[in-house]
Amino acid sequence: MKDREATRPPILSWGGGQYELSSNVCTVGRSARNDVVLDDPLVSRAHAEIRHTDEGWVLHDRNSTNGTYLNGRRVIRSEPLRDGDEIRIGQTILTFVDPEATLHAEAVPHVVYDRDTGDLWVDRRLVRLSPKERRLFDFLYQHVGIPQSKDAIAAAVWPEYQAEVFDYQVESLVKRLREKIERDPRNPSLILTDRGRGYRLNLP
Repeated sequence: MKDREATRPPILSWGGGQYELSSNVCTVGRSARNDVVLDDPLVSRAHAEIRHTDEGWVLHDRNSTNGTYLNGRRVIRSEPLRDGDEIRIGQTILTFVDPEATLHAEAVPHVVYDRDTGDLWVDRRLVRLSPKERRLFDFLYQHVGIPQSKDAIAAAVWPEYQAEVFDYQVESLVKRLREKIERDPRNPSLILTDRGRGYRLNLP
């Protein structure tokens, strides 16, 4: 993962203080080994983790006993974070404050992709992908902004059957992925078609 620029990092703010997220990982729990220590019997020793990915900040629950809650909803595995989100751990509510956040609506859906876990969120919604859909998204993500031909996609998604992959199979896979991640699959803004060149992932 690339190091982040050290400009205006987000902070966690709660009644007892605040913590600046100046590194890529912040651990939260009852143990003194954590970055944010919460002295609360309802908090597990290693309770939660906030991690920076290439596309934003993500909240992970570390198999805690009493759970981690984001805006009142229990975090089953992990969730993307946005400015103003409230995280409840035990009896403490921590607010995620991102000074770089924009208040303007985005024309392109907000995408958070964690390559370590394979989790993909679009507009705060965890998207369930099939193995081939995940391979396709990951391949386009690795070449974001650069058109990829159908042959290149076939080699990445079907490496064992490259010679037997037809154009319609690639087109069908792209269509299924668009149906899962685009706001309007008929007018895609994430996976764009460059005529004569292939498909391109468009991220802000």
